[in-house]
Amino acid sequence: MIETYNNHGTWVFVDSKLKGMHREHCLCSRCKRFKPNTSDNCIIAQENFRLCVQYKITTPVYECPKFETTEQKHANS
Repeated sequence: MIETYNNHGTWVFVDSKLKGMHREHCLCSRCKRFKPNTSDNCIIAQENFRLCVQYKITTPVYECPKFETTEQKHANS
């Protein structure tokens, strides 16, 4: 079901099953390059956030060539 709600002062539409699950899905929140509000933040995450603010959307990242974590396992390993 699609619902509408006020997100930071803007009425938006969302699939009810996915509402509030952005961080659970987004690779950025599990990446050691993700350093919000710092000059050392990942440029991809920063640009993604800039677009989200500009267009009042939420876009989780599912794939990224720059993802880094200490738990990373390569598919070809």
